[in-house]
Amino acid sequence: MRASLLVAGEADEGLLLGVLRELNIEDVWVLHNDLGDRFMLDPVPDFVVGVLTDDESSPRSKNKTFTNGEVSLRLGLTAGRGVPALAIVPPTSEMRSPDPLIMVAACDVHVRQALADHLWAFTAALDLPPSSSTPPVPIERGLKNADEYLAVLDQLERGSRGFGGQFERLMGRVLMSAGAAVAETKGSLGDRVDLAFVPSGGSTDIILVELKAGHLSEATLSGAEEQLQRFVIERQAKYGIVLYHDTYGRSLPSRHSTPLIVRMSARELIQRLAVEPLPKVLDAAVVEAVGRM
Repeated sequence: MRASLLVAGEADEGLLLGVLRELNIEDVWVLHNDLGDRFMLDPVPDFVVGVLTDDESSPRSKNKTFTNGEVSLRLGLTAGRGVPALAIVPPTSEMRSPDPLIMVAACDVHVRQALADHLWAFTAALDLPPSSSTPPVPIERGLKNADEYLAVLDQLERGSRGFGGQFERLMGRVLMSAGAAVAETKGSLGDRVDLAFVPSGGSTDIILVELKAGHLSEATLSGAEEQLQRFVIERQAKYGIVLYHDTYGRSLPSRHSTPLIVRMSARELIQRLAVEPLPKVLDAAVVEAVGRM
């Protein structure tokens, strides 16, 4: 794949280029000012990444590097040509996407793991069907084969060989069947959470998942929530979900809400997906979690 990289101010693109190479994107044109404008879309890249700085107070360098506004303008021109773009903005930024083809990731370009997660989410979303907001046609269908997944869930036996791996693979298949792009976090995204996913095309929201299965307790699930909360903050993800399966069939809803974390049983997730699309299920779960705070 080929990409163009637009850098505002004195932002350091070195770490970003390394992450792109790990995603097998090695043909990258790096542009710091308007002298390279003719190369931005010629030849047309697969996508464009714009890096906005959090400090425009210092005077422009003698090379007249891009300002945030100039990078944003070029991202708009890119979208007008039908090329998808990613705007990497400071974590404190409130920038919203001005165009369906422009995704916005609030991410510190100096935090490698967060940067890798957001770039993975963007490239993964390019391969997904559009979300319900692009174009504005609502998605009514839920998970087609929910009954089959519930049957597999019921057959999982704690203590059997590979029990944890079976549960992880099952939930990964459920999320992918519901339209998400799922990453195996033991690979490029690290190994401290079980799954990470982007819920739909047109979104760069990263949701981290911690899986718990077996004879569970409130202490186990609360500990998982606290640990996942730290990872969500560290990796600048949208939020996290503790997905659990109690082999005694018990429902163990959260007694109190942990900020940025949703707790849900695997059975409840599959049952909800039988009637509603994944983004709606997640939105409802977040609203319920906030209501308990």
